[in-house]
Amino acid sequence: MDSLNNIDAKSLSSKQTSIQMKMRFLALAHLKDGHSRTQIAKYLKVSRTSINKWIQVFL
Repeated sequence: MDSLNNIDAKSLSSKQTSIQMKMRFLALAHLKDGHSRTQIAKYLKVSRTSINKWIQVFL
């Protein structure tokens, strides 16, 4: 998860025009802030499986 510490996911999410990419960066930002994957899924109203896939792809 060192690569997660090297990015500013909130800043990147605000620069995205694609809603899908914006949500993925927001998920990473929440993970970086210490939220669980379940909490992130509830907040973004997506499945936990989607969150897991996004994080796996990033890492």
